Amino acid sequence: MTEVAPDAVTLVVPVYNESRRLERFAPDLSAFTARRPAGSELVFVDDGSTDGTVELIEDFIRTATAQGQRVRLVRGTHKGKGAAVREGLRSATTPLAGFCDLDLSTPLTDFSRLADAATEAPILAIASRGLSASRLMRHQSAVREFLGRTFNKVVQLALVPGVVDTQCGAKVARTGLWQVILAYSDEDGFAWDVEIIAIAKRLGISVQEVAVEWRHEDDSKVRVARDGAAMLRALPRIRRGLHARLPDRTRVHPHGPIAPLPPDLDLVVSTLATADTSHWWYRSTATFVDWALKQWGDPDGRLIALGAGTGDVTAKLGWAPERTIVADASVELAREAHRRHALEVVRCDPDQVPLLTGSASVVCALDVLQRLRDPRPMLREARRLLGPEGRMIVIVPGHPRLWTAADESVGHVRRYTRRALRAELEADGFEVLFCSHVFSWLVMPVWIYRRSHSGREQFGLEIDSAFVDRCALLLARLERVALNRMTLPVGSSVLCVARAARNTESSTSTILA
Repeated sequence: MTEVAPDAVTLVVPVYNESRRLERFAPDLSAFTARRPAGSELVFVDDGSTDGTVELIEDFIRTATAQGQRVRLVRGTHKGKGAAVREGLRSATTPLAGFCDLDLSTPLTDFSRLADAATEAPILAIASRGLSASRLMRHQSAVREFLGRTFNKVVQLALVPGVVDTQCGAKVARTGLWQVILAYSDEDGFAWDVEIIAIAKRLGISVQEVAVEWRHEDDSKVRVARDGAAMLRALPRIRRGLHARLPDRTRVHPHGPIAPLPPDLDLVVSTLATADTSHWWYRSTATFVDWALKQWGDPDGRLIALGAGTGDVTAKLGWAPERTIVADASVELAREAHRRHALEVVRCDPDQVPLLTGSASVVCALDVLQRLRDPRPMLREARRLLGPEGRMIVIVPGHPRLWTAADESVGHVRRYTRRALRAELEADGFEVLFCSHVFSWLVMPVWIYRRSHSGREQFGLEIDSAFVDRCALLLARLERVALNRMTLPVGSSVLCVARAARNTESSTSTILA
């Protein structure tokens, strides 16, 4: 009996009348699973083909099996892609399982990255074409792209706020998680992807988008008009089903309970470590950072997030997991960043990061500077870490007049104006490329809320509802569009992009990776 490795994966590929394309792609798929850890297998699931696809697969399996490759076929009647993938995943016996399209529009190298992320953390790792680090090697037609973006916006407002791309055809999770998710799934068509993401989020399973390289294939089975309309009609049905089967939004953690935190941890640390990772604040912040990365980031470089805590914003940027590092002084928060999101973590002070000089193309300091009495050592360290064309992205609380006791309770020592943040960065050898307020729509609500509520427990993360969630999604998107044309004079936060000034020599610290 073949030994099954802890990171072995079942790759499910749905097929329907694929006799023309099967010979082209099947060998690559089979060779891929043969290179994966012991016990990995390829599973074709036939969705009731009538063109000889089944016979071709059976011939291919005989040849592959003779070469020692693990390939099998699951046969079914014609119900749709969702039904086919669901049956394939239910049959998986390896620790990991996932699926991709036959045409490999998402390359198998990117599928490996999804599998690696799912190995490291109990997440649903999904491929995404819409992130700053994603690459579209061959575009769809203008009509398809427009309708796809429109559909996704509707999906976000209706079911899965903050998920940039639900339909990219590759997703991986631990097999145990799939069994929990699939117990609530009954969509058979192309809207199945939306349903499983919505179920996962409802169950409290982290959905992590990973940027991929994607190429459109002309033989796509998705028919824009008919299938698009069917997917739109499915959204209310999926929503009703979720409310009927999971009415109280109870968060089930099939991967085990969150480990309790030591009682002597600081209140801020414990609050962040137990916060809901899908909270609208994290998603909105990630929206603005993702916009900045698309303008100024290098998707092939390394991203280092200083003082990133549990990495809830960093994970939503979709940067390649193997090129993303979270650095935080808290052991507990660093542990959570790895457990929740499979991020690489370094436990260190933000002004002493054990990585090589010039090793980052992007350094992020998101809601960090305001906690430091002297931010200069961290800024100098950030400048040391940046490569010659590197960029630093900073977000800090804005408008000193918004200061209340709540800032003190969460460890703030200051709030910034745009001018003050710019001056601080320039004094430490940065050239500011962009500086604007963000969260302009939060200024008045924050001012009112903070003056009507007092006490150390006031973090703001407790403010959440379906209405607030969708309003935040819409307003953050509108503000992101506005940033393409202007800087905003007001906002509860300040977003800044900078680079090391050309006439400033970088630190020569010799800290090694």
